[in-house]
Amino acid sequence: MMRLFPTLTVLFTVILAATAVANDKDVVNPSCTLEPEANCGWAELRKAKLAGKDLKDSQFMAARLDEADLEGADMSGGHLQLANFHKANLRNANMAFAHMHAVNLVGADLRGANLDGVNFLDANLSGANLRGASVLRTLWTAANLSGATWIDGRVCADGSKGECR
Repeated sequence: MMRLFPTLTVLFTVILAATAVANDKDVVNPSCTLEPEANCGWAELRKAKLAGKDLKDSQFMAARLDEADLEGADMSGGHLQLANFHKANLRNANMAFAHMHAVNLVGADLRGANLDGVNFLDANLSGANLRGASVLRTLWTAANLSGATWIDGRVCADGSKGECR
């Protein structure tokens, strides 16, 4: 049993390192077709123009969507774990029941977005704008909300984790 632990530790470290490297390079997923139920994990979609696009139930794990325009897009039910939406436009987007564990939403515009039932476990929403967003049954565990504009317009205090203070 003791031999297994170091092996698992090395394997886990390699997986994390591969995730970090792949998420910072121009990785293109050839199976990524921008339609419902898309498989776009690891895709490079920085500054993509996807306003109003139907992407429900799609998989965007570890995808780069920095500064993408997803205004009014439907990403409901999607698997977006580790995705990067840095400064993305997600105004009025439907992201209901999306899995967004450890997603980067720093500076993202989520005004009026449907975030009902979203899992934001360990997500970074610092500086994001959530004014007018719907957040029923949303999971905020350990989510960084420092400097975020909350749904009622107040700015969350530095160090806000899991709730807007």
